Amino acid sequence: MHKVPEALSGARVIDPDQVCDAVAVLSDVDKVAHAATILDVLGEANRLSILLALQHAGDLCVSDLAVAVRMSDSAVSHALRLLRAHGMVTAHREGRLVRYRVADGLGRRLLEVVSAEAVTTGTLHAHGHDDAEAGTG
Repeated sequence: MHKVPEALSGARVIDPDQVCDAVAVLSDVDKVAHAATILDVLGEANRLSILLALQHAGDLCVSDLAVAVRMSDSAVSHALRLLRAHGMVTAHREGRLVRYRVADGLGRRLLEVVSAEAVTTGTLHAHGHDDAEAGTG
């Protein structure tokens, strides 16, 4: 049977079952904090643009990303360092180039939702298909 946690027993509660459910879904404070951090990272337009470019155009190096998102190489590099630190992008070396891609996880799933509203669909050259038909590209 659901009940309000003992630590909250003195609080005024209208529906103890719903309060119990709300407390239960928020019980993993680390996961909630992680989700808030990811949302914060996504909340800045330049970082979001970088992530959307990677999500839809595929793996890109810093200079190509800079052109695509209309930022300087150094600004893109700085943003990528932050995105890597938060586990939102990964890097892999191809000879002398370092290419970045969106990492799997909550960030990628949220980008799919944002893409439905923010991304212009059409034929993507690198992938050779219509992005709308292929999901997220």
